[in-house]
Amino acid sequence: MSDSQDESGVDLYRVAVDSAAYDDSPVALYVYRQSRGDASYTGVVCDVAVPAIAEGRVRGHEAVHQVRVDALVWHHSRTHAAPALVMLLHRAGPEFTRVVAEAQQTEPVLDFAGPQGFQQTVWRLDAGPATAGLVDELAVTQLYIADGHHRSAAALEEWRVAGKPPEAGLLCVLHPMDGLSLSAFHRRVSGPVDPMRLLELLDREFDVREVSDAPMPSTGSLGLYVGSHWYRVGLPTRPSGVAGLDLTILQTRVLDRLDPAPPGRVRTVVTVPATAPLDELVARCDVDRGALFTLAPPPPEALTHVADAGEVMPAKTTYFEPKPAAGIFLRG
Repeated sequence: MSDSQDESGVDLYRVAVDSAAYDDSPVALYVYRQSRGDASYTGVVCDVAVPAIAEGRVRGHEAVHQVRVDALVWHHSRTHAAPALVMLLHRAGPEFTRVVAEAQQTEPVLDFAGPQGFQQTVWRLDAGPATAGLVDELAVTQLYIADGHHRSAAALEEWRVAGKPPEAGLLCVLHPMDGLSLSAFHRRVSGPVDPMRLLELLDREFDVREVSDAPMPSTGSLGLYVGSHWYRVGLPTRPSGVAGLDLTILQTRVLDRLDPAPPGRVRTVVTVPATAPLDELVARCDVDRGALFTLAPPPPEALTHVADAGEVMPAKTTYFEPKPAAGIFLRG
């Protein structure tokens, strides 16, 4: 099942785990592939030492809310449910590339259809020189959290409460830096929005050009739909770090400066996944005379720069897919 209740339709907190479904195989690493059609996403499932998180060898790019961390700590203390894997990114080295490629030429230990039509395929990497070389390579690799910031923070809190045991680990799946699908969130502004006033605001700092159809957003270029017309919005020269993200510039130089809603109305800015049908979003703007800004996801290197600088991205900047299925791997 998926680790998201929204995707699976199952309340994961009520799912019982059948321990008899798991064998008593020795400690091992696993190559884990999710594939659908021509798309394939392959990583290595392994235990990451919790002290690595405390020492900054595992870095995040999102803000963590303590109430959610506390809820996870409470939940983990009261359930034996299979954990959701934390998704990590790294700059894949030669050992990772070689071992993953060679493993996929052998017979898998699991191969079945999972959530959202993704085929779930698993290969075991038993102890040996190849696995040892991979472990040595990963041990000195900087890791970045793609998904699972709160689970990582909860593991760190549990480790501290337990007296910092050296054997504490967090079950993760490590993907190459370009090994996942990176998507963005659009911003829809509720109407009514005065198209001329909005375009005048944008013209002060942006290169705005009307186009005949929805433009493809890219880094440094947004799409805008307002007043039944599409525009391509070129962003100005950008600083580094969080301040230079497309979303940050849009928020601070446009959304924060919008005219207030007319009397009796409330101005809202809704985040919408980029996977949402564009024609539906356009139709909503036509109904309430609102506006839509379409954004591209930041490049992976922007994520690492933010994490390395100790900054956090604005909420709902990006998300990674596909999520790993829960229930395949257990940590003994």
